Order: sequence, then C-alpha cells, then structure tokens
Amino acid sequence: SLMLGLGNSITSGAALDEFNLNQISGLIAWYKFNTLITLNGSNVSLWGDSSGNDNNLRQTTASSQPAYNDGDIHFDGSDDFLGLGADIEITTGFTVMAVISTDSTSSTNQTLFSGATTGKNFFRYDTTTWRFRPESGSNSQGTIVHSLTNGEKFLITIIGSVVTGPTLNYAVRDNGSAVANTTVTNHVNSSKIMFANIATHAQANGQYWDGKISEFALFDAAISGDDLTNAEDDLMTRHGIS
Repeated sequence: SLMLGLGNSITSGAALDEFNLNQISGLIAWYKFNTLITLNGSNVSLWGDSSGNDNNLRQTTASSQPAYNDGDIHFDGSDDFLGLGADIEITTGFTVMAVISTDSTSSTNQTLFSGATTGKNFFRYDTTTWRFRPESGSNSQGTIVHSLTNGEKFLITIIGSVVTGPTLNYAVRDNGSAVANTTVTNHVNSSKIMFANIATHAQANGQYWDGKISEFALFDAAISGDDLTNAEDDLMTRHGIS
C-alpha cells in the first residue's frame, strides 16, 4: 500500500524477464510511472531517475509541486513543474517518449519540456499545434499540427534526427503511429537541445503543462527500428493504451 505523507517514497519493480527501457542504448533520463516518487503530503517533491544516471527531477517550492494522482503526476497549468536545476546538453539527436494527457486543449503554450532558459529548447502545445525550438531559438522553430482530446491519455514520441547542416528533423508520433515531421531552419546550434524541466518553459508566465505526465523518458539518440517498436509497445501496454 502507498503511504501519503511528508518525505515518503514510492518504488515500483518489474519481473526480470520483462522488457525494460534500460535495454535501449542512449537512455539518459527515465521518470517511470509510480516509481521513485517522493511525496510532500499529496504532492510530488521528487521524481527519481530510473535510468541509473541520477538525473532526478525536483521541486522544493511547495506551491509549485504537482499533485500525485494514483501514480500520475498532475500539473495545474499555473506554476507546477519539476526540474533538474541545470541543463543536459544533447547534440547527437534525441528521443522523448512521454505518456501524457491535457486537461485543456484550448490552453495555449502548454510546455511539455524545456531547457533552463526561456526562448529556446522547448516543446509545447498551442491549441492544435506542437511548437519545437532547439538551442538556436526562434531562428529554428518548427511546428506540427496535432489535435488532442481533453483527458485522453496517450503516448507521444518525439524523435529529433541530426541531418546535414547540421540541424534537426523532428517527428511526432501518437500511440506508435506517425503524425508528421519537419526540419527546423539551419542556424547556429540548430542541432543542439538542452533539457532541464518538465511542464514548464523555464518558468515563463502562462507556459506550463495543464494535465498529467505519467511517464517520461529521454534518449540522446534518434531511436528507430526494433528499439522504437519495443519501447512504444512497452509503454502503451503498461499504461493500458490501445
């Protein structure tokens, strides 16, 4: 049973023969469902990293701690977020896999993840469109149209592949199916991203995720082939997504 109280930790395990995201090369941060969570009352103060790299997400300000909701982490869209406190730099392509839902598709600039400074290194949802910027900022913004449904949990996969320039082509996938992809404009640092936060664009006003993040994994490579299939199948199966 789970004990909800100050400083309590929640840890979950899996059978040894089950597929594990750690089997895929390049996993640098993994915030696993209902695992390595520390509670401050009924809110989350820490979400530990299951990748083994100790990239733990924290929130020491009680008023900005998201709610714990039966294993899901529920962000209020106002000021809730979790962060590393410093950037992880990625220059070799990246993959993000996140099981999420939004409470309000009409909310603009809902940021799923970002770096430590504003204006760049973010991936956010704006009513019907995902907007992505690498380290080069507004010089290299890319957009992909994708309509979400309020309260519907799904797996989003974002794959950033380094292409000649160098710059990033990034693709969005919904529950294992391709949505679209686009290549950002070539500019200084257009193939680099920084990661430091989930659910906020570096604490910019009005740019917080409004909904749940149930699981989040970050790789420093563009995952493909069997690795992509196995990871998406695993996440969808464990979260009951069809």
